[in-house]
Amino acid sequence: MAQQHAEENDYQQQYEEVTSATRIAAILRPLQQQHSIVSIAVPSAKRLYNSTLLEVNPEQGYLLLDELHPQEGHARLSTASKIGLSAHREGIEIKMILEISEIGSDNGVAFYKVAYPEHIRYRQRRRAFRVPVSAVHVIPVELADEQGNAFYGELQDISAEGMCVRFPPKTAITEDQKTQPLCCTITLPNKKRVQSRFILRRVTEHETTRNVQVGGNFEQLDKAQARIIERFVLEMQRASRRKMSRS
Repeated sequence: MAQQHAEENDYQQQYEEVTSATRIAAILRPLQQQHSIVSIAVPSAKRLYNSTLLEVNPEQGYLLLDELHPQEGHARLSTASKIGLSAHREGIEIKMILEISEIGSDNGVAFYKVAYPEHIRYRQRRRAFRVPVSAVHVIPVELADEQGNAFYGELQDISAEGMCVRFPPKTAITEDQKTQPLCCTITLPNKKRVQSRFILRRVTEHETTRNVQVGGNFEQLDKAQARIIERFVLEMQRASRRKMSRS
């Protein structure tokens, strides 16, 4: 039981270090396309400045940022070699450190060319509480990719929006599976089966047990399937409260 709690605590942090240039581009391009405001931290300043992403170019190895607002940030930036960038998109927090390679202007408006990040920090903010599944209740989960590879694990925690699954050591789930939706099948104790598309958000290996932990979100989950999960989550919460009241 202590082992399970340790694994759950590791997963609850929900931090991920993204190093794949392709995945970084997939995370940043929606910010560019939607003209989302990003926050810029300049080492010499105590406040944050606003900017937008003008270009995401992994092929040539750079990002392009618009002029800082308020404009006093531009003066401070001229003496800096690195900046911090943070942004939020659809419940996801994104953070990175960027090296400035060029400061220029276009029609009197400043822009900043920075080296393409080698890694970014990525944190998924949950909108729904995930209830842990006791090791006493083995809930089988199958994930299958488009190439026909199937992976068999056990449910670790679940909400109406996503789940964490524990797989045996050396399970061959890699970064490649993060770029495509997987087919997910969960077999609940009442023999009801939940089937959905599943998007991987996090793949880690637990240091002690070497179990592979996979976290992510359901996609295209219909209302009937969502109700089955919600009822199961409610039952697990009630069982947990009953156990606590008896102890």
